[in-house]
Amino acid sequence: MRIFITLLILAIGFHSFAQDQQKKDTLKIETKKPKRYNNIAIRYHAGRVLQTNSFVEGDNASGQVIDYYQAMNISYGVQTDGSKEWHHVFNFPYYGVAFYNANFFNIEELGTPTALYGFMGFPFKRGERSMWGYELGFGLTYNWEPYNAYDNPFQVAIGSYRTVYIDANLFYQYHLSPRWDIRGSFGFTHFSNGGTKKPNSGINLVSPSIEISYSFKDKPLLVRTAQPAYEQHYELAMQVGSGSSNVLYNNPNEPANPGDSKATADVMHSYLNFSAAILKQTTWKNKFGAGIDVTYDEKANVTVTNPEDGNQEPVVEFASKTSEKMMLGIFGTYEFTVDRLSVASYFGVLALRKKGDNANPFMYQKFGLKYHFKNDMYAGLLVRAHNFSVAEVIEWNIGYRIKWH
Repeated sequence: MRIFITLLILAIGFHSFAQDQQKKDTLKIETKKPKRYNNIAIRYHAGRVLQTNSFVEGDNASGQVIDYYQAMNISYGVQTDGSKEWHHVFNFPYYGVAFYNANFFNIEELGTPTALYGFMGFPFKRGERSMWGYELGFGLTYNWEPYNAYDNPFQVAIGSYRTVYIDANLFYQYHLSPRWDIRGSFGFTHFSNGGTKKPNSGINLVSPSIEISYSFKDKPLLVRTAQPAYEQHYELAMQVGSGSSNVLYNNPNEPANPGDSKATADVMHSYLNFSAAILKQTTWKNKFGAGIDVTYDEKANVTVTNPEDGNQEPVVEFASKTSEKMMLGIFGTYEFTVDRLSVASYFGVLALRKKGDNANPFMYQKFGLKYHFKNDMYAGLLVRAHNFSVAEVIEWNIGYRIKWH
C-alpha cells in the first residue's frame, strides 16, 4: 500500500511537471519571432529619358532621339520588426538588395546596363491596408557600351563600362493579403561614373513603376511607440580619401569634334584629400557640423598648349610646384542618419588656392554615404562636384571619430 501511494504521488508530480513544461514550450513557440520578415518583389518601369546631352537628343549613329526606356528589377527585402529603437523612429523602415536591367532600345551604342544595388524605404504613413513612403537606392551599374573614339564616337553620355546607380522614388503600397502586396511609384534614376572616365554627361530617367511582392511570413504587428529623446553628442570626425579623375583636353587651336581623337588629350589625374570636422548629432535623424579639408589635385592649374611638331593632340603639363596643386577648403556639412548609416552632404568654398587658367572652381559640393562601425571607424564614398551638377571625382574614404556628450 505504501509503495502504491508513493508511486501515485510520483505520477501526479511527474504529470504536473510535464504540464508546466508543455505550457512553457507552448509559450516559447507563441512568443518566438521569425529571424527575418523577408520578401521578394518584381518591379516594371516604363518612362522617359531626360534630354540632358546631345547623344540622347539624337546626335547618335541611329539619328534617333532616345527618350523612352523600359526596365525590370527583382529585389529581396527585409521588414524591420520594432526590436530596435531606430525602427520606431523611422516608422519601421525596410531594406534590401536588388538586381536591375534597363533597355534603351539602342544596344549597339548603350549596351544592356545592369545594376546591383542596395535600397532602403521609409514610410510616411501606415494604414490598416496601405502605406505611403519613399525609397532610396545606391549601387553599381555595368554592361554599358561606353564612348570610343573609333567604334562608338557619338556616345558622350557614358564613358566607362561601369557607373554609379542612384535611384529615388515615392510610392503607395496596398496590402492585398497578409503576404501579398501591390505598389505604384514614381521615381528618378541617375547613371554617372563621377568623372573617373570622360566623357561623362550621364543619363537621367523619370518613370512610373508597378511592383508585386510576396512575404515569406505573415507581416509582424507593427505598433509604433514613442522613443526617448536622443542623447545629443559631439564628435570630431577625421578622414582621408583618394580617387582619380579623367579629363579630355582639347587642342586650343583645333577644338575636337565627336569622333576626332587626334585633337584631344586623354589624361588621368590623382586626387587625395584629408578633412576634419566637428559635428553635433541633435536628433535620431540629424547631424550638423563644419570643418576644413586639404586637397591635392593633379588637374589643378594644368597648362594646355598647341604642339610645335604639327600634331593636333595638345600638350598637357602639370603644375610644376606641389603648392599649385594644393587647396584648403572650408565646408559645412549635414548628415541624415539611420542607425550607423549616414547620407552625407558637404557645401564648401576654397579659402586657399592658386588662381590659374585651369584652377578648381571656388565653390564645391560632396554627396555620398558613410557607414560607422562599432569601434568608431567609418568608411564612405563621396562624389565631389561643382555647380551641383558637374562631377569631378569619386572619393573613397576611411575615417575615425571621437565622440563626447
